[in-house]
Amino acid sequence: MAAGRRGLHGARLIALCLALAGGAQSAAWATDAKTRTLPDPFPGAASAYLLTIDDVPRWGHAVDQPRQPASLTKLLTALVLLEDRQLLAEQVKVTPAAAATEPTRIGLRAGDSLSGAQALAALLVHSANDACVALVAHAEPERSRFIARMNDRAAALGMRASRFVDPCGYDAPGQHATATDLLRLARAAHADPLIARLVALPAVEFSSRAGHHFRLTNTNLLVGRLAGVVGMKTGYTSGARRCLIVLAERDKHTVWLVMLGSENRWWGAHRMINEAFDAASFATH
Repeated sequence: MAAGRRGLHGARLIALCLALAGGAQSAAWATDAKTRTLPDPFPGAASAYLLTIDDVPRWGHAVDQPRQPASLTKLLTALVLLEDRQLLAEQVKVTPAAAATEPTRIGLRAGDSLSGAQALAALLVHSANDACVALVAHAEPERSRFIARMNDRAAALGMRASRFVDPCGYDAPGQHATATDLLRLARAAHADPLIARLVALPAVEFSSRAGHHFRLTNTNLLVGRLAGVVGMKTGYTSGARRCLIVLAERDKHTVWLVMLGSENRWWGAHRMINEAFDAASFATH
């Protein structure tokens, strides 16, 4: 996605979401057991990380160590929400709890409403917690039932070392995920055409039903800035620290990178992805 491309306006966003509403079902991805002993050429880049080149695990550290996943969790939340794609066309009311949700947020106001398509874009592009809370309450009034659905979906994806407690990714006792499992999640989420389209957008624009206008930039600063990056998701909490999942494609090669607990994720990811593509190019010559 080239830098400077305009974000989608509200009507176009809804049309896009509805057009993609019949997207392909995601499938679990099986990681090779060798990821447990991967080379670690980037010590200190993150508390845990996993990088694959053309679906082959190449580099990593502590890839099976459970950690707080922060807003990377929202990829799973999106998959569960999209189990009923009629949600995209429905009006999602902003509850007082959603309006009071702390950052990252876009400033939704209690009593206002926006389409499910708009709220999903806010959740995936800008990692908006107020949109997340509103969507979850709309989809499943009993929050515990939504969380149960999340864990059922995670189990179906083969995320055996992960458990989720909060749909938006806030730190919570008993919540944890590994880099290996989060890569499974990311690949499954990206297999949904709508999610893949949204996470690649530099920005989105829409207006709520009450006329409040939003222009939201992608929290993934590599989108539009590092060649080949086509998403995927950022996360941050005090417990998880800075987290990142990136998908990049260049010259018929594909690189996935999951970083958990990084203090310098942008520079680290930039370097790791470029070196991965260098390695891929060298291997083909």
